[in-house]
Amino acid sequence: MKQRTKNIYMVALAILIWLALCIQFYISTIKYMNEGRTFGGAIVQLLTFFTIQNNLLIALALTLLLVAPKSNWGRFFSRPSVLGALSLYIIIVCIVYQVILRKEHTQYGLFRFCDEVFHSVSPPAFLIFWLVFITKGNLPWSKAFTWLIYPLIYFVYVIGRGLLTGYYPYSFLDHNKLTFERIGINFVFLLITFLIIGFALIGISRLAKKR
Repeated sequence: MKQRTKNIYMVALAILIWLALCIQFYISTIKYMNEGRTFGGAIVQLLTFFTIQNNLLIALALTLLLVAPKSNWGRFFSRPSVLGALSLYIIIVCIVYQVILRKEHTQYGLFRFCDEVFHSVSPPAFLIFWLVFITKGNLPWSKAFTWLIYPLIYFVYVIGRGLLTGYYPYSFLDHNKLTFERIGINFVFLLITFLIIGFALIGISRLAKKR
């Protein structure tokens, strides 16, 4: 019964996120191309968002766990450390949006629908999935530091691309508006948040393992 409930939950969440991703890519690609970007440039711009990257990873992970759990990628996404990392990253997506980004713009129609799915629905839904259905591993505390590698690489990419193109996906990393000192401070606080939540997830994982 629990496996059936888990599968239904995974299917429903995966379908919702894939639907929102398809809609987002469709409407945003049209918008960007109307602004003069190429199709390839529009896709790259969309994939620059941390939100899009992590919702795509979650949708992919859920799909592979459902249809190809024994494949190399299925086994990869089934690892406790990988699922823990995905939980961490999507929680950060939710927190940053709700605390910083929500007040910066108002979306309507399909843009609003995608925004809410990516930032308000999939983060708590995936966290519930991890808490309720995933067998926890005895993760070492050092994993909290390992999980910082991805956001560090992302930060270097965003700043490097921004210096070349003038485009920054998020206001708190935007060198057109902020000094590098301010951006650095913002990112340090963000890394500390990653670390704190990472330690919390590992603590939950180790406690669940003991039980």
